[in-house]
Amino acid sequence: MNNQSSKYFKYAIGEIVLVVIGILIAVSINDWSESRKQKQELENIYSIIKTDLSNDMDHIDSVISGYQKRESILNNILDGKLTREDYYNCDFCSRVIIGYEDLTINKNGYNLLAKYNNNSNSYVDPLQQNIMQFYTKQMVELHADDVIIAEDLRSNYKDWKNNYTWYPDFITKKNLDGFIEYAINNPDYKNRVANFYFLHIKVYVPLLKNFNKEAKIILDEIKKRLEND
Repeated sequence: MNNQSSKYFKYAIGEIVLVVIGILIAVSINDWSESRKQKQELENIYSIIKTDLSNDMDHIDSVISGYQKRESILNNILDGKLTREDYYNCDFCSRVIIGYEDLTINKNGYNLLAKYNNNSNSYVDPLQQNIMQFYTKQMVELHADDVIIAEDLRSNYKDWKNNYTWYPDFITKKNLDGFIEYAINNPDYKNRVANFYFLHIKVYVPLLKNFNKEAKIILDEIKKRLEND
């Protein structure tokens, strides 16, 4: 009887061991499958960020090019070199400080990465951290400058509308005589041009160039990661 009981006991132990091994194997497979799934999801997010950054850099290059065209006109105004004939022959010259190059940063990939980081319990690697820090910094800096620029433009429109009789003809492009007289002879206009030059050429453009510089570093890191995985 003792011998029979011993056999049953060993058999039960063996069954338990097999069950435990099966559970461990299943857990390991599940963990591997989940890890692979998360890795693929992260790579997809990196691919989206890669596209976002490439498009943003191209757009920013275009914006900077537009500001370079403005800069020569702004300098001529500040140096007193723009004549009445120049204003009449150059439609953009009379409107150089009442608009600016619009820029919207693509944040699709960034938002997906932020959501991924919040939902994932896995280790956050340096590339993820670098991307989040990059976007956080850039969005704060660009937004802060955008608010100041928008307020400056509103100020120009508001002051001209409230204080100058030539404004209706100017804004509707019916007649530029009044505006041109103001632009050439009134120091108020040169002050506004100088302020526009400072905010856009001296502050905003360097921010855009820095965005592209840092974005290229992130972009290169993403390319290496995707190539190696």
